Amino acid sequence: MNSNGLPPIERWWPPLDVTFKHEILADLAAQLSPAALAAVYALAGTAPPADSGVVRLSSGEQSYIRTQVEAVD
Repeated sequence: MNSNGLPPIERWWPPLDVTFKHEILADLAAQLSPAALAAVYALAGTAPPADSGVVRLSSGEQSYIRTQVEAVD
C-alpha cells in the first residue's frame, strides 16, 4: 500500500473501468469516490483499510496517470 492507502497504481490503473478513468481524469487532485475506491481495491485483490477516510492520488500517482493517458471511449 502507498502512503494514501492505495495499492500500487500499476496494478489497478491499466484495467480500471473507463467510467472511473474518466472520473479520475476530470480532476486528478480530487477525492476518489467510494465507487472508484471499491473498483481499485477489487482490481488489486485487496480490502480497503477500515479507516480510509478521504483518499486522493499522490503526486507520483498523478504523474503515472499523465504518462499512461490513452484515448478512452
